[in-house]
Amino acid sequence: MDGYLDFRRSITSVRLMVDYGIEHGVAIGELLEGSQISPALLMNPNTEITASQELQVIWNLVDTFDDVEPVARDIGQRYHCSAYGLWGYGLMCSATAGDALRLALRFLPLTYAYTVISYHEENGLGILDFGEPQLDCRLKQFVVARDMAAAIVLMQELVGESFEVTEASHNTFAFSREQLSRKLPQANPVTAELCEQQCRALMEQRRSSAGAQAIVVHYLQNSGARMPTLTAAARHLHMSERTLKRHLQAEGISFRQLLERVRKDRAERLLNQGALSISEIADRLGFSDASTFSQAFKRWTGTAPSYWAGK
Repeated sequence: MDGYLDFRRSITSVRLMVDYGIEHGVAIGELLEGSQISPALLMNPNTEITASQELQVIWNLVDTFDDVEPVARDIGQRYHCSAYGLWGYGLMCSATAGDALRLALRFLPLTYAYTVISYHEENGLGILDFGEPQLDCRLKQFVVARDMAAAIVLMQELVGESFEVTEASHNTFAFSREQLSRKLPQANPVTAELCEQQCRALMEQRRSSAGAQAIVVHYLQNSGARMPTLTAAARHLHMSERTLKRHLQAEGISFRQLLERVRKDRAERLLNQGALSISEIADRLGFSDASTFSQAFKRWTGTAPSYWAGK
C-alpha cells in the first residue's frame, strides 16, 4: 500500500463505523469479520490498527448497503475534532483557520484519511482536492465521500456554521480564501505549539515503523502546487539531506524516484479531471513548460498527455 497508508492508526474511526452499522441493524460480528479486531480491542482507546484492518471493516460495512455514498457522508459527519485526539486538539488551538489547515496537511498521516488530500488556490478560492486511492470501486467511493464529509465538518467546527463550501469539480470542494484568515475561538499559541511538537513526535514514531519512504511520499503528495526539492524535504523532516538520502537508500529507493512517482500520479489525476490545460498541469507540477512535461509524461507512461486526457 502506498505512502502514509502504511501508518498505523487509532481504533476510533473503526468504532465510529461499527456504531453506525449497529444502529442500522448490522451485527458487530459481521462488521468485524476478517479484521482480527475483537470487541475488546474496539473498546480500548489505546488500540492501533493497520490500514488493511480498517479497510476490511469498511468492506464489511459497505457490503450491507446498496448505495455507498449516502452512508459514507452520514458517517463522515461523525468525525468531529474530538475523534482525532491530539491532531484535532491542535487544529482547535490554532490561531486561524489557515494555520489549522496547514497543521492538518502537515500531519495528515495521524488522521483516518485514505484519499490523497492536497490544497491549492485559484482565483481567490481555496480548493481541497481528494485524490482517489487505488482501491476496489465501492471502497473508493466510500472513502472519498467520507473523507470529504469529514473535512467539511472539521472546517465548520473550527470556523463556525457560517463556513461556506461550494462544490468545485470532481472530488474537490472550494471556499473563499478569505475564510482562512478567520481567528479561531479556542486559539491558544502555547497549547498549539505543544500539540505540534507532540504530533511531530508521533509522526516520527510511526515513520520509524512505516519507513522513510512513506513519510516522504506523504510530504510530496501534500506539497501544494510546486514539487519540493530534496533540501526542502529534508528541512521539513528535520534531518540533513545526507541522512534522508541514507534512509531512502536503505529502503532501495531515491528521492528522485519518489518525486517522479508522485508527479506521475498527480499528472494522471489532473488529466483525468480535465479541468486544467496541459500547460497549467505542467506549471502545477513544477515543469518549466508544457514540452518538458510532455516528454516526462511520455517517459512515465509511454503515451502523450494529450492522448491520456482524451481517453
